[in-house]
Amino acid sequence: MSIYEELGVPTLINAVGTYTVVGASRMSEETLAMMCDAARSYVSIERLQEAVHKRVAELTRNEAAYICNSCSTAIYLAIAACVAGHYGRDFETLLPEEISRCEVIALWGQHIPYDHAIEQLGVKLRFLGYPNMEAAFDQRMLENAFHEHTVCCYFASRTPSGYYGEGCMNLETFRDTAHRFKLPVLVDGAAQLPPKSNLWHFTRDMGCDMACFSGGKDLAGPQASGLLVGKKEYLDLVASLGFPKYGCGRIMKIGREEIVALYSAIRQYVEADEEARLRWCETEVKKLVSALRNTRHFSAERTWPNQAGQPLPRAFVALKATSLRPLELRRMLAEGTPSIICYSENRPGVYVNPMCLAKGEMEQIIRRFQELDLILEQGGNTK
Repeated sequence: MSIYEELGVPTLINAVGTYTVVGASRMSEETLAMMCDAARSYVSIERLQEAVHKRVAELTRNEAAYICNSCSTAIYLAIAACVAGHYGRDFETLLPEEISRCEVIALWGQHIPYDHAIEQLGVKLRFLGYPNMEAAFDQRMLENAFHEHTVCCYFASRTPSGYYGEGCMNLETFRDTAHRFKLPVLVDGAAQLPPKSNLWHFTRDMGCDMACFSGGKDLAGPQASGLLVGKKEYLDLVASLGFPKYGCGRIMKIGREEIVALYSAIRQYVEADEEARLRWCETEVKKLVSALRNTRHFSAERTWPNQAGQPLPRAFVALKATSLRPLELRRMLAEGTPSIICYSENRPGVYVNPMCLAKGEMEQIIRRFQELDLILEQGGNTK
């Protein structure tokens, strides 16, 4: 009996992607084995961190790296490092009034729930532009926002080269403007893997000062883990503030098990064959598109890229010849056997994302759509 059976919690087929609410990713057997191995012995956490961070920096082609307990923690500690660097003093010696004078600049069109981690530190988070980014936003607006206590510029990336909504400033211009005023740039790339090259693209290739990633999404490490990479001058400050040091990050504890597991996951990720994975995802999408061609109530098409801008295909299953609503279709899929979770994203149907599927799960998804098609044809119960 599995732990989920013991607890009476049903498992599901994840056809949405690396969303935290369904567990993000599965850890590999190799990662799980290394996690268990790490738990069997005592070790100096600081010595472990030094060794792992050096290896991870090498793997990701960065000056330095830091593993923590979430991408939000990476953001929090990165900003704390910028505040300490701004004053040229240890963060722990700063008064609340001094911290509160500091300001981080971001773009309104990139406002996400996770940027609240910045405000938790006690600094001001100032958004520029407009929420829908429909109006033009230029360098002068950014330049005029800088003042003596601006400590960092935060960019939430949505594509390998940044987020491009209409009228939105791209990452290159954002970086160049910030650097002209000697301000560091932090790129939030939480879900911007794949491609694996993003682990060094934002920092080494584009020259941004730091970039952070979720450890539990496509890296397939522990869900409660995060990765910060970038310039050594900032990452050294981060290490002085984070667990197990008695700094502002002491409460953000990470165990030896998570540190080792994420290191293992990163190593596997960097060594993995991205092209083989892409081909597998394309094959899975083709299976679904082909299988639903002869159904009456569904049609499927390949879409690109996926919801996070990652360079992987999805299938969109559209509703046809039925009054069924997307919400009802999602309920039928979730309440069926097996339970399948899909999202609609305000379209008349559901997306099926293969990136988190295991071998054989697409066949189960296909069978469930075929069952629903027959049930809808007969006008019967859809559960």
